[in-house]
Amino acid sequence: MAEMAVLLGLREQVVPELSERLANMGLEPVLADWAGFDPRSWRGCRRPALLFIDVDNPRAWPIEKVGFRIRRHWGGNCPLIAMTSERKFARLELILAAGADDCLPASGPASLWESKIARRLAENRPPAALELTEEIPIGLARLFAGEGDIIRLEDLAAIHPGVSPRRNFYRRLAPPDSEWRGVLTAETVDRFLVGKPVSFLSWNRLHLFRLPAPAEYDVEEKVLLRRAGPPLSAAVDRSRLPAGVDLYSLIPKPGIGAGFIACLLNSRLLDFYFNRLAPNLSAGRLRLEEVKKIPVPRPTARGLEELNRAAAFLAHFGPRPQGWLDRQNREEIWNRMEDAVFELYGAVPELREELAGLHF
Repeated sequence: MAEMAVLLGLREQVVPELSERLANMGLEPVLADWAGFDPRSWRGCRRPALLFIDVDNPRAWPIEKVGFRIRRHWGGNCPLIAMTSERKFARLELILAAGADDCLPASGPASLWESKIARRLAENRPPAALELTEEIPIGLARLFAGEGDIIRLEDLAAIHPGVSPRRNFYRRLAPPDSEWRGVLTAETVDRFLVGKPVSFLSWNRLHLFRLPAPAEYDVEEKVLLRRAGPPLSAAVDRSRLPAGVDLYSLIPKPGIGAGFIACLLNSRLLDFYFNRLAPNLSAGRLRLEEVKKIPVPRPTARGLEELNRAAAFLAHFGPRPQGWLDRQNREEIWNRMEDAVFELYGAVPELREELAGLHF
């Protein structure tokens, strides 16, 4: 009699393919739902060899509860495998810490399922962080884990959240006075980055906000980072205007150019980091603590020179705003910038190919 593998609360599109794979491995797939699941009824000879659960199912028990109850009633010989559509390392590590023995991507590929299921049947050792998913190149994970000369973004710049509007008793924006001024918002940044430099900003339509401390905005150059992400979107600002609530204001430390930071934030490497590796527990909104901990390479004289030179040709705000170059020149400058970023991170050419394979 074949050993059983219980599929608990899995989505319908996953069940047929997974059932076929399990049958090919000599296991009997058994469907179960959360409403009628009771670990006590599966004790003894009916205890399954594997238990699969969909942790994205809104009706699912908390993973901690599932892990505790099956260990209590079944012992530790039945691997608990969580299936999830979320492929971030931090998310998967949390699932393992809560009691799962492994994680599978709910979207496949099926060949990956089979290899990992076989591994769990053969081993009792829980996977290491870098073994959680073969879909994320281990070299890229190690790159941001600090094996190179990696520091944090807060080491390069002072990071300030944008200011919020003051409202009067009628819930309308209070009228301007000498202490109020227009601010830059994420909307103006987005319009500017895709539009023409002569029409990127309507000065008479800016929201009016109370000014923050001058050190947060009244500087020769700063970087504006869109608060919603990923992907990250940053621009150099020379307007001396404060940032709105949907932006972060990054004031470079002495010796660090704003263009250097903007190029790093707009690179494919950091786009990959925030899409696959960062905790990103803020549901699409970058928290201040997350931004401060962005892993960046330690600046070198050559890297600073190269990225600041590239940034000089790209868009920036200011009294004389500069828009993007034409497409051909923009791509040439962007490739030079990317080459410099990869070199600063110490990324070998193979990692660049892996990124391209992941559509970054």
